[in-house]
Amino acid sequence: MARKPIVKKEPRLLFLLLLFILAFLVIGARLVFIQVVQAKKYKNIALKEHVRHLELPPARGMIYDREGEEMAISVEMATVYATPYLIKDPRRVSAKLAPLLNMRKKRLLKKFGSDTGFVYLARKIDQKKAQKIQDLKIEGIGVVKESKRYYPIGSLAAQTLGFAGLDNKGLSGLELYYDKVLQGKPGQLIKEIDPLGRPIPGGVFKFSPSRSGKSVVLTLDRDIQYQAQQKLEKAVKDFGAKNGIAVVMNPKTGDIYALANAPSFNLNHFSQADEEILRNKAITDTFEPGSTMKVITAAAALEENIAQPQSPYYLPPRIRVADRVIKEAHERGGRTFTLSQIVSKSSNVGAVILGIKLGKNKLYKYIEAFGLTEQTKVDFPGEVKGYTPPPDKWSGSSIGNIPFGQGLSVTPLQMIMAISTVANDGISVRPRLVSRIIENDGETRVLKKDSGEKVISSQTAKEMRSILEKAVLEGTGKAAQVPGYRVAGKTGTAQKPKKNGVGYEPGKYAASFIGFAPLRDPQIAILVIIDEPEKGMYGGTLAAPAFKEIMQFSLHHLRIAPEK
Repeated sequence: MARKPIVKKEPRLLFLLLLFILAFLVIGARLVFIQVVQAKKYKNIALKEHVRHLELPPARGMIYDREGEEMAISVEMATVYATPYLIKDPRRVSAKLAPLLNMRKKRLLKKFGSDTGFVYLARKIDQKKAQKIQDLKIEGIGVVKESKRYYPIGSLAAQTLGFAGLDNKGLSGLELYYDKVLQGKPGQLIKEIDPLGRPIPGGVFKFSPSRSGKSVVLTLDRDIQYQAQQKLEKAVKDFGAKNGIAVVMNPKTGDIYALANAPSFNLNHFSQADEEILRNKAITDTFEPGSTMKVITAAAALEENIAQPQSPYYLPPRIRVADRVIKEAHERGGRTFTLSQIVSKSSNVGAVILGIKLGKNKLYKYIEAFGLTEQTKVDFPGEVKGYTPPPDKWSGSSIGNIPFGQGLSVTPLQMIMAISTVANDGISVRPRLVSRIIENDGETRVLKKDSGEKVISSQTAKEMRSILEKAVLEGTGKAAQVPGYRVAGKTGTAQKPKKNGVGYEPGKYAASFIGFAPLRDPQIAILVIIDEPEKGMYGGTLAAPAFKEIMQFSLHHLRIAPEK
């Protein structure tokens, strides 16, 4: 039987040969595509598996008081992290770490189950605990150094300083306002490691150090702040008040020596404080000023030559303005008061008569000029501005309410800026909380002070200072007298408006006292507000005593010589 020719098989072999060649070409092309075209992509994937990127947070800048005392510092802590895929026995590791980290095992196991190459286990823990964790030498567990914000003064000036969070970013107060200055620049560590977490010799390694934040020097005086806070807290407690505010300021420079809120909270445990307590009410809240507004009304009358300090006015027991009858805080018969007595004895009826003589447009002009309708532009976040309705929005009784401080709202900081204008020869200066910035190289940059703006004449300011001294010597502010010094000031008692803005809350008041000393050369202005006291209501009996104690300490602390 004859064999079939072998030539007939050649087409099949040729097809297989071409198929193999095509396959090799496809594989070769794929290899070229992967190794050349997609080389960068796969290199990055490989690097991602064994290259660690760690951000090195910078130390936050320091905060000092005006005399260089520490108010906020950064302390070195430790942060524990994990590389989940390197942990061979998650249950055993979680059992070892849970008591050291004060965490539940289930929570740690969940972190170990992460599909990322890096996960934080605990941020900013005590270095002794961190060392115990390092001593365990657990594969996939690492420790890095971090800084943590610490406030050595605890609750002192808490609402003013504010606080920084876990990532060292400012969250409130001056920590937030000056965050870009204090924050610094983070560094970076990039290193290539083997499966055991050890650095690979000759592998990827890049290190750029972090740069610490700049430091700031406040105008606050830690000792004056402490005294203001202590006296304020005592007054709030003694009179069963809801809260209190105290501001101490240099009327010539605008430097705030103390800004206290009561109750306060511990800055090192700010997360445990009620949200209501966190606010700096001297800047973020408004109140009706009550009789302290009579300072503005009287100054406007003097500036407009409507009256002189000794100009007499007959004051009836009460006065009707539109649909409202206004009377004195204490019942009396009709009598004659001078303008000086209207202020020193705090006559509501007298203030209304002055307001009517001024007229709404002129009165509003001075409310604006004294800064009660705009923000003070203090270096602090969340500042609000007071509100006085413009003249075309006044009701028939507004000219009867506003001259003695009802029917308008101001912030405590606006009010102390207004009284400081009288103390500072008629010049209004903007309040401030930071005076200097310390650069990373140690150089100090001094921040420019506000040059001020003339609001009333020197003569009017001088006459008002004399009138306000009489209010302390002979009038409603006798409890504010400081031995050895001439003090000028004014009491305030204001009804609290209802939340809906219609009418006033029965039995709820804000008692205040505002003033300055020494009279001949005023260096300190102080405002004290006792809000919603249960025992008493008058500024002369509730706020004036605290004012006296704070003023007395401040004068002695700043070594201001007695006048008499």
